Amino acid sequence: MFNKLVLAAVVAVPLGVLGLSGSAMVGYSPTSHTPIARAPLQMRGAYDDAAMSCTAARQMVRSDGYRHVVARDCDARNYVFGATRHGRAVVLRVNPRNGHLWRA
Repeated sequence: MFNKLVLAAVVAVPLGVLGLSGSAMVGYSPTSHTPIARAPLQMRGAYDDAAMSCTAARQMVRSDGYRHVVARDCDARNYVFGATRHGRAVVLRVNPRNGHLWRA
């Protein structure tokens, strides 16, 4: 039984290492033992991580069938919109990094 466990470990460990995705290696430098750091938040713009602008998010909300879309808050984390759908007022949030839309 012990031999089977050792054999399984010998086969599984290299396969697990080879199966690492490229995203697992982000920030890895082969010449250094410290991860590569991004610029401090003070040096980056507020919207550097955003994949879409507030205007693009507003258009996306309109294309989903909402009307009278008004931007309430467009900070770096979430965009908040007020809108109506089927005559009812709703508050919507959009994640600018991935475009995910949800009702607040």
